[in-house]
Amino acid sequence: MPEMPIGVGDAEAQKNFLKEHKDFLIEHPEIHRLLETAFCRTLKAPDEVEVEHVRGLPDSDPAVVAFEDRVIADRIVFYLGRVAADDFGELITLSGNARGIGAYKILRGMYERVVTAGYIAKNPSEARPFAEDIAIKKWKLWRTQEEAAPESKNSIPAEDLRNLEAEYQQAQAKRKESYCTKCGQPKTQEAWTRVDLLSMAKKSDPQLAKLYGSCYLEPTFHSHATAFGLDRRLFRTESGANSFRETSPKEARRALMLGHSLVLRLLGLQSEYFGLGLDNQIQGRIDAFLAVWRDSSGPKKLDVPNAGTGD
Repeated sequence: MPEMPIGVGDAEAQKNFLKEHKDFLIEHPEIHRLLETAFCRTLKAPDEVEVEHVRGLPDSDPAVVAFEDRVIADRIVFYLGRVAADDFGELITLSGNARGIGAYKILRGMYERVVTAGYIAKNPSEARPFAEDIAIKKWKLWRTQEEAAPESKNSIPAEDLRNLEAEYQQAQAKRKESYCTKCGQPKTQEAWTRVDLLSMAKKSDPQLAKLYGSCYLEPTFHSHATAFGLDRRLFRTESGANSFRETSPKEARRALMLGHSLVLRLLGLQSEYFGLGLDNQIQGRIDAFLAVWRDSSGPKKLDVPNAGTGD
């Protein structure tokens, strides 16, 4: 019988990671403590004065709509940030095993969540369509499943299916409230908003916009089946033949550095939006960021995070 392994992953890559990223690993517990402060807490309930102000008003009243938008936005900004914090942990695991291409794929989702949270933080009215998009996603997922396995329809109560479809129709109808000025036809859309991610980044945090290419566009090329992504996995041997790169330590280092930058921007967003008062502590981690990624040629050329989100 073969011996039971005592670990999972690439032991040699992990050994090299511990050696080459000592400064980051020493800094990481400080980041982790700030992440715990930001996310290991209970969200505050809506202010009772505000609740009383809107109590009894019709749902369509602007005051009620604005109040509900803020409540929904609070939850989305918080929980998108919580998932992004988990992304950072997954990114570290992949980087620690020299799986840089895989780390890039995680970086893409992390960037999208940080940007979306920042955009909704500054535009609370966008929180509702983001939340309502779940009905559309659930219905499309169900329809795909039903087409692949028609017999699955019998596994769900008819009333549940009716409610699922009704919620889908209601959410989809709201997306058609915008009409083309030329032809008068409703404009349909697949995503929850017509604002593209780069525009969101520009509106929420210009520094995030500068990271769009590195943290989203290039990782997207790796996430999908593209010639670019394939090219990055190949290298030329001395004989001139193509060979496959099993590991990608160079990309692992860069993904880790970019993820480190993103997580500091995430902390800045959470502190500013929820009034956590962490700016001084975050600034200390920003200073450490510069030291961690400094080499013989000086600081790496990338956008250094600020403690706030609007700088």
